[in-house]
Amino acid sequence: MTASPRERLAALTGLRFAAALGILLYHYGAPLTAGAPAWIERVRAGGYAWVGLFYVLSGFVLAWANPEPLAPPARRAFWIARGARLYPAYLLAFGLSAPFALERWAGGGPLGVAKAAVVAGAALLLVQAWAPPIARLWNTPGWSTSVVAAFYAAFPFLAARLARLSRRGLAAAALGAWAAALALPLAYLALRPDGPVDGETLRWDEPLWLEALKFHPLARAGEFACGVALGLLHRRGLALPRAGAAAAPLALGGAVALLAWGGAPFVLVHNGLLVPLFAIAILGLATGRGPLARALGSRPAAVLGDASFALYALQEPLWLWSRTLAAADRGAPASAAFVVAYALTAAAIAVLVSRLLERPARRALRAAFGGERMAVARAVPATAVRRPA
Repeated sequence: MTASPRERLAALTGLRFAAALGILLYHYGAPLTAGAPAWIERVRAGGYAWVGLFYVLSGFVLAWANPEPLAPPARRAFWIARGARLYPAYLLAFGLSAPFALERWAGGGPLGVAKAAVVAGAALLLVQAWAPPIARLWNTPGWSTSVVAAFYAAFPFLAARLARLSRRGLAAAALGAWAAALALPLAYLALRPDGPVDGETLRWDEPLWLEALKFHPLARAGEFACGVALGLLHRRGLALPRAGAAAAPLALGGAVALLAWGGAPFVLVHNGLLVPLFAIAILGLATGRGPLARALGSRPAAVLGDASFALYALQEPLWLWSRTLAAADRGAPASAAFVVAYALTAAAIAVLVSRLLERPARRALRAAFGGERMAVARAVPATAVRRPA
């Protein structure tokens, strides 16, 4: 029996968890690669690149699910649904991070209180990435959630504009979005506005322009827009041939090989260089064919994939609390055994949060704000959209 399109896209849910795990190991997995060949450490240390995969994948899936321009009531339903998807686990992570975040301003007097209030307010409103110097000051991974929230806000307008393009126009838009994703890092390399910096070292005192390049929503918008154009193209019939089942593992292997090489400029790898490989991997997995697609589309992978955002949002507070409960010096290196135990525990907690918090909270929020009632108005009629072939 041929799998339905929705079943074929199940592999992308499993891919989300793999990306979230790669990001977690980027942050905390150094003890696991101590003593390993240098190329293995470079792959782990390049885990920041998987955030870009999230952006492309998010745009692709949203465009696939909403291929027609959304009418005003459906736009509101979309925003309610997206907010309900992000906020429960994000708010839990915010609360768990509070004791550690507030240490930064302890003893700062009224000015410290004011600074803490500004950062906390920005984080609660999901706007901290628009001010890169404060983007990571509460819960570090929250900067990317702030970026995603901006993408969700813009999606109905971006998708409506792209949906009116022909297939050739969408292909041009995808290429243009990739070029836009690379434009700012290329300009940064050419102009060096911060002078010589080691961008690959994660620091809290990064220079202003590098912070903006890494964390500002506008600097990452090209990756998301490319995913939207690709998702609309897939809806219009763009797919890899039957032999394309091998494309996904080859593309992901190519991304890993580039990280293992380590010779590409950091800012390019961070912002957009891997987008074509991500696009091929997504299209290859969307066929639903091949061992990798079947593995990522399996029931266990789906359960983990559903918990991927919770794992991403909670990784830092869970790490800090685990180190605190273990009475460990937070600045001292952890053992490999501790990292393995932490990763397994974090994944289990993320699954529980997905099942016991996120799902009920999403239903409650959508019901409270009318998202469920308006879901029937998903899009304007197709006849109202002029869309060339």
